[in-house]
Amino acid sequence: MTLTLPLLPALSSLLLLLLYCLSVSCSRLKEQIYQDLDPKQIKSCFRRLNGTTTIGCTSERGGNVGVLLYVDTIAEITILEDPTFAPYVVLVNPEIYSDALLTGLEATGHVTGVILPSVTGGRWAGKVPQPGYSDDSICPNSGTSLYKNTTQQCTQGSAWNTPGSGLMWRSFNFPIFYLPDTTTTENLYTCSLTHNNLTSGLSWPLCSVQLSSNMHAASDSQTCMRRSNLLNNLTPQQFCDPLSDSNLHYFVSARNRTQESGDTRESSPASVILVSARLDALTMFDQTEVGFDSPTTGLVVLLAAAKLVSEKMSSLTYRDGVENIMFLLVNGEAFDNTGSSRLVFDMERGEFPHSLDLSGTDDFANGTQPTLNLTNIRTMIELGQLSNYSSSTLFLHTENNPTGVVGQIEKFSRQNNLTIKKATRTAIPPSSAQTFLSTSPSLHTVFLSNYDTSYTTPVYHSVYDTAQYHNYNHTQGPDQPLVAHLAKVAVVLAQTVISLASEQEADLSPDQVSTLINDLLQCYTVSANCSMFHEASSPNPESFPWAGKTVSTPFPQYVGVNPSPHTLQTRKVLQLLTGEKTPLDQNSTDLSDQQTACLTKNSQQSVYSYTFLVGPGCYNGSHVTCASCYQTTVGQSEASSPAFTAGVMESYDWTSGQYPTWTESIWKEISFRSFLQGDPAHDQLVFGVGVAVFLVSMVSVWWVEKNAVLIFPHSGGDYRLGGNLDT
Repeated sequence: MTLTLPLLPALSSLLLLLLYCLSVSCSRLKEQIYQDLDPKQIKSCFRRLNGTTTIGCTSERGGNVGVLLYVDTIAEITILEDPTFAPYVVLVNPEIYSDALLTGLEATGHVTGVILPSVTGGRWAGKVPQPGYSDDSICPNSGTSLYKNTTQQCTQGSAWNTPGSGLMWRSFNFPIFYLPDTTTTENLYTCSLTHNNLTSGLSWPLCSVQLSSNMHAASDSQTCMRRSNLLNNLTPQQFCDPLSDSNLHYFVSARNRTQESGDTRESSPASVILVSARLDALTMFDQTEVGFDSPTTGLVVLLAAAKLVSEKMSSLTYRDGVENIMFLLVNGEAFDNTGSSRLVFDMERGEFPHSLDLSGTDDFANGTQPTLNLTNIRTMIELGQLSNYSSSTLFLHTENNPTGVVGQIEKFSRQNNLTIKKATRTAIPPSSAQTFLSTSPSLHTVFLSNYDTSYTTPVYHSVYDTAQYHNYNHTQGPDQPLVAHLAKVAVVLAQTVISLASEQEADLSPDQVSTLINDLLQCYTVSANCSMFHEASSPNPESFPWAGKTVSTPFPQYVGVNPSPHTLQTRKVLQLLTGEKTPLDQNSTDLSDQQTACLTKNSQQSVYSYTFLVGPGCYNGSHVTCASCYQTTVGQSEASSPAFTAGVMESYDWTSGQYPTWTESIWKEISFRSFLQGDPAHDQLVFGVGVAVFLVSMVSVWWVEKNAVLIFPHSGGDYRLGGNLDT
C-alpha cells in the first residue's frame, strides 16, 4: 500500500489536531495537579547587595521543591534532621519566627524554603513573636553611626533595638515567603496536617510546595554594577539597580536668589531652622514595608506641623537672624542613611536644592533659588517614633546643648499637657541627624522620640508594625488617644518652630490638626484609597487614584529603585497642605486646559513649584468636579547614594564605607504552587522503565529494518522510511 501526496495535508491537519488536544488535556491535567497562588499574594524575601556582601534570599532557577511540614515550636526542628523525605519547606508558627529558628532550620541542611503566615486573622491571629520582633539589627545603621568606635557606640549591652533579630542583614540560599492571605495559609496547614501527619508517620504521597524567587544579582554591588554595565548588544542583561528615590523639602518662605534690582542674594549663615523626619520603612519582604510607628507617626506629625507653621508665618516676621524654615522628609534612611548622605553630599558641593551655575545661565527670568549648605542651618529638630503605644511621655535627645530649643519645647509641652523628659542617654539615636553631625559637628540638634535609652515599640521594622497592632481605627475619629497624642506633638512642634523663627507665641490647638492626622494615618497605614489622597491628586483621569485597579492597602514605604507612589503622593499632600491657590490667566472650564495653564507657570523659574490638584470639595465620591492651581515651595532632590554619582563611582573604593552602596537584585518572577508529590523512587522507576523501553524500541526498529527482506520475503522491494511514497 502506498500513500499519495494529497493525503499529506490531511495527515498534517490530524497531527496538529492531535497536538492541540494533547496540549489542552495537559493544561487541564496541570491545573488538577498544581494549585498556583496569585503572585500578588506572595511577599518574598529578596536579594540586596552593598560594597562587600549580599543579603536576602534566593531560590534555584527552577524553584525550590520540598515536602511541606509545619513547625510549631523550636524543639520540632529536630524532626527536619531526618533525610528520608527531605528536602522540606517549612510552614512556621509566627510566634517562634526568629534568628534562632532560621539558624536552626539552616543548620539541618534539609530545608529548601520557609513560609511565614500572617497574624491578622485565622489560626495565627495576634500571634506576634514575644516579647517582640524586628527584622533589623539591635544597632540599626551601626556601620555609619556617628559614634562608631567610640565609648558611646551601640553594643549588645546598650542596644537601641532590643528585639532586633538581624535577619534582614543575613543571606539565605533558600526562599522565605510571607503570605498575608490567611485562607491560603490555613489551606497549607490543612494540607500538611492531612497528608504529612508526623504522628502517624510520613508516607508517600506527601503535600509539597514549590517556591520560585531566583535572583539575578550575586557577590556584591561593585561586581553586580560592573556586570550590568557591560556592553553586550546581543543579550543586554541588567542584574541590579542602586537604591534610589527622592528626598522632599518645603521652605516656608519663597527663596529667590535674583532680586528686582538685578543683584543676587545668598542664604546667610545659621539662618534656617530644619525640621526633619524619615520617609522609608524596612522589612525582609517585598511590598510589606509599611511602618506605623516608624516612619508614619513622625511623617504625619511633620505634615501637620508644616501646615500650621505655613499658615501662621504668612503674617509674622522672621527675627534674630532666622530667614527661613525648612521641613525635610528623608528617604532611604533604613539603608545606612542613604538619603541624608546624599543631602549632605549635595550641600557640600553647592548643589542643594539644585545645581546652580553661578555664571548666570541658571538665573531664569522669573527667579532662581540660592543654594543651601550646612553652614546655613541654625538648628535641626528631627522626629522619630512618636506613638503612645507604651507611654505618652516623649524624650528629648540632644547634641551640642541646644538649650533654647529645649526650653521652648518644654514650655509649649506644659501648655498642651504633653509630658516631655530629657533623655538619659547622651548619644542621640540612629537618625538622619547623625549624618549631618558627622560633617557639621557643632550643629544644635534635638531628636524627639517616645523612648529614652532603647526603642519602646517591640515591632520596629517588621511586618507587625501595623495600624492593627497599635489599636488604630480611623472610624473612631480624632478623639482616640493615639490621634489626640500626635495632634499635641504637632502643635508643640509648630509653636516651638514659630517661636524660634519669629519670637512670637502662636495660639494653636490640637483640635486644628486632629482630624487631619486621623485622615493621614488612614492613608499611610490602612488604605491609600482615602479622602486625603483623593484631594491631593491631579484630576488627570489616567493617573492615580482615578485610573487602574482600586487600591485597598497602603503604599509600601520602601525606598526602592524608582520614584515610589509613597513618595510621589506625599509630595502632593505636602503641596496641598502648604500651597496657595493661584488664579489662572485663562477662562476655560476644561480641567485639562486649566492643568496645562497651571504647569506652564513652572517654566523660566525655580522659586515656586506649581501643581494642579483636586483639593477639598471637588470630589463627590464618584468623579472630580473641579480642581485648582497651587503655588508651592515644595521640591525634591535625589536620594540615591553619592557612590553612584558621576565622577565618584568610577574611582570609588567600594570597601571604604564612606558612602552607602546598596543595590537591589533584578528577578524574573516570584511564584508559588502546592501539589501532592509521589514517591521519588517510583518516579525514578518509571523513568528507568521508559528509558529501557525507548532503547529496546530503537534496537527493535533497527533490527526489523535491517532484516526487512527476510521478514517480508514477498514485499517486492526494499522498505525505507519514506521510500514508498509516490512522487
